Amino acid sequence: MILLLFRYLFVEITKGIALAASVIGSLVFVVDYVELSRRMDAQPDVGALQILHLTALKLPGMIEQTLPFIVLFGVMWVMFRMNRRSELVAMRAATMSAWQFAMPAVLIALLLGVLSTSALNPIAADMNAKFERIRISLLDVESDDSSQKVNTTLWFREAVDDGIVVIRAQDVSAQTSTLFGVTFYYYRLLDDGTPEVQHRIDAEQAVLMPGFWQLQNATDTSRYDKTKRYDTLALPTRTAPSALLGDSVRASSLSIYALPDMIAESQKAGFSTRRYALQLHQLLSLPLTLAAMALIAAAFSFKLVRLGGALRLTISAGATGFALYFASDLLQTLGATQVLPPVVAIWAAPVFVFLAGLARITILEDG
Repeated sequence: MILLLFRYLFVEITKGIALAASVIGSLVFVVDYVELSRRMDAQPDVGALQILHLTALKLPGMIEQTLPFIVLFGVMWVMFRMNRRSELVAMRAATMSAWQFAMPAVLIALLLGVLSTSALNPIAADMNAKFERIRISLLDVESDDSSQKVNTTLWFREAVDDGIVVIRAQDVSAQTSTLFGVTFYYYRLLDDGTPEVQHRIDAEQAVLMPGFWQLQNATDTSRYDKTKRYDTLALPTRTAPSALLGDSVRASSLSIYALPDMIAESQKAGFSTRRYALQLHQLLSLPLTLAAMALIAAAFSFKLVRLGGALRLTISAGATGFALYFASDLLQTLGATQVLPPVVAIWAAPVFVFLAGLARITILEDG
């Protein structure tokens, strides 16, 4: 009997989450379509079908962002519907506990979180990249180097055979892996570990090729030899193109499978990896976040409708979900500003809400 009731709960909760996903996804799709239409209003060559295509490309990413609320409202809707039809009373009579009521919702949320992190996230990242390429082409964004520059001073370092090289660039073109107004400072490490400058190379630009930098109009100034000038000069390097993009690539645009490589390569190049670490932990914590939402939704839905207070409990569950969202956003901001380590900044909120849900069910079940 209990196994049959478990299967029934699994089916009903899955249907509820699917319904919530369709409703929230439709609302997000309509809002995004209207917003894109407004942005593309100045482009007479862009038709409704193209805007529809762009909106569809953004949809997986938006679904991924709204998954916690999809789970929250989907589980709440199922529980309240079963409560109103006195199905929970009948299941209680069949010796089902509050823990057994909540378990299917939590398991489905965990499974959905794993699937979202491992499958939906790479799809969303790929489709978002396609969205950006099409949007830029439709808006006729200039593709010359000046339009692709980050317009910020870039510093990073790299180990070489006899020391280190520190690279400074006035601008960087992310799309072409090109540094502008670049200077290479070569240091030799003394026996006591103190760096001693050996020479510097200034160039108008440096293009990152596989295994080397291709410099244009370079000047090599050494503390020992005369200054040398080169029209072109190749310098060996271990820097990967993806590491060069470290300050221009949004962490949210990378899939969970690309983040570890980006973190490793950015560390080698001397870039900060904090925002990538935050994004990685956020994706890894998604199953727990969804489980916390499911647990809260179930915990606030057990009270019998005939006892009153259903609306208050619904508002309480929704408020708890939104509080988790804003707390997570605040903690992530503190993590980005190095106030909190990434693990604490990302995992603290879902762990707290999950424990709060467990406490709520314990009170309901054991008094």
